[in-house]
Amino acid sequence: MAEGLEDALSQAATLLGVSQPVRAAGGIVLRGEEADRSVALVHRPRYDDWSFPKGKLDDGEDDATAALREVEEETGLRCHLGPVVGTVTYRDRRGRPKVVRYFQMDADGGAFAPNPEVDELRWVPVEDAARLLSYAHDRRLLRRVLGGAPAYPLYIVRHAKAGIRAAWTAPDQERPLTRRGRKQARRLVERFQGLEIERIVSSPFLRCVQTVEPLGEARGLPVEAAPELREGAKVDDLLRALASFSDRPTVVCGHGREIESMIDRLERDGATIEGARGIAKGSVWVLDRDGGRVVAAHYLPAPPG
Repeated sequence: MAEGLEDALSQAATLLGVSQPVRAAGGIVLRGEEADRSVALVHRPRYDDWSFPKGKLDDGEDDATAALREVEEETGLRCHLGPVVGTVTYRDRRGRPKVVRYFQMDADGGAFAPNPEVDELRWVPVEDAARLLSYAHDRRLLRRVLGGAPAYPLYIVRHAKAGIRAAWTAPDQERPLTRRGRKQARRLVERFQGLEIERIVSSPFLRCVQTVEPLGEARGLPVEAAPELREGAKVDDLLRALASFSDRPTVVCGHGREIESMIDRLERDGATIEGARGIAKGSVWVLDRDGGRVVAAHYLPAPPG
């Protein structure tokens, strides 16, 4: 994509406010004994989907309080709060990044009544719930509750804005971020606020390392260099590297052409590309996995810089 068009898109994103995450919380509500457990799923007529109950945080509200409140408002159920199950991120219908933290809960009374947000609640046996859930990230959270091997998300970042390639006379792998690119890198810390991250891996090219260094510093994590992520790497090498990052929630920083080729390959292999496509500098692709396979990907536009 031409630099001028990228700049215009980034400015438009700033004006639309898409870089500030919307914070939300919800619950995976269970009832019954271990051998006969059911989970509460809600149908939202506005979107015609089945999901776990959730909603946005009120001003000054913490995640746990919001989760209990939203579950009761949407389902009528009073619940005991359990452990955090996980956090997911995606773009909402207005194009904003949305971060949702989910808690396991046990129902302790109350009754459902249809409301403007939810017109139906179903108690579904936990082993059958995945077939009804509309979204890959919800199915991943359910697997965590069931005690199966968790399928952690991957966050694929394109490096932030670097200096002009044609004006750089030293080796290209040493080309650094511009002032605007460094600002984009700092804004990525906000982009990942509230999300689990246990590993950061980057192309060895300086512009990629610099993109995720502020995030690493904020999380106390080293930035690991992986040659498989370098510019010019084959898509098969990139996909093999990503498969090796399955044991922890991981942020990966690489290059535009290679990320674009990876998304095209995942789509050909049957992954669902949810929402808009893009590859702007500083943007993020979120990959949801089921077992060892990427089943869905969605795009978060670049933070303004």
